[in-house]
Amino acid sequence: MWILILIVLAVVVYFVMSQASSSNQSSKVSSRTQATKASSQNYANQVDYSNLEVSLESSLPTRYNYTRLRDLLAEGKWREADEETGKMMLAVGYVATEKKVRDGEWTHSDPSEESLDFLHCMYFPCADLCTIDRLWVKYSNGRFGFSVQKRIMSELGEDTISFLCNRLNHSSYQERQKNTELTTSFQRRIGWYNPDSKDSAGRFNMNSKTYNDLTFSMQAPYGHLPTVHYWKEGAMTNGSFETQPLYDGYNLAQLLNRLSSCGIAL
Repeated sequence: MWILILIVLAVVVYFVMSQASSSNQSSKVSSRTQATKASSQNYANQVDYSNLEVSLESSLPTRYNYTRLRDLLAEGKWREADEETGKMMLAVGYVATEKKVRDGEWTHSDPSEESLDFLHCMYFPCADLCTIDRLWVKYSNGRFGFSVQKRIMSELGEDTISFLCNRLNHSSYQERQKNTELTTSFQRRIGWYNPDSKDSAGRFNMNSKTYNDLTFSMQAPYGHLPTVHYWKEGAMTNGSFETQPLYDGYNLAQLLNRLSSCGIAL
């Protein structure tokens, strides 16, 4: 009788200890997973960017400078700062690209004066691009900026930026599918994704939010700003740029590729 009782007790103790060990192991795995996720989300917060030294003068021999952009960012006026970024990039980008055309370095088309296009992005002056990026990084403490977007896009794969820069070569179904998957993943990461997005003609268009639907605050996801969705005031004839889906992966990829060639990184 006593032997039977001892056997039952041994089985019960073994079962309880096994369950406790299993629970502890699951807890450790869960804790590691959560810690890794938290570490990724708080990557930028590990560095204090508030002491970044940033020049406010344009590298071009023009009247442009970045004082107003600095002031808007310092005041946390994120939407106004993005609009000011657009004005500066259009102005500086046009001057720089026009010079490339005059010098015969680009012969296929003239730079646009109406909106920021791939030419502005390809030839934007490195010093000015660094100034704009550093101002955004500094006053958002690493939350916003082109270099933040570049890091996020690069995390999707080493060749993501170069692949999106070559969209004219996306002739096969597999390449077009890859383009869609990468742009969707990127939009989700930075908070631009909207599966119900339509253009002015009512057609579904790249699943991107409109400018008016963005979150212009520090509660926005990392890389949410700036937008590269820049039009000269009154230039868009088919409605307002603020109500159009904003994502153009080609232009943004060209700009982030320009960061690489300029040696600009977070």
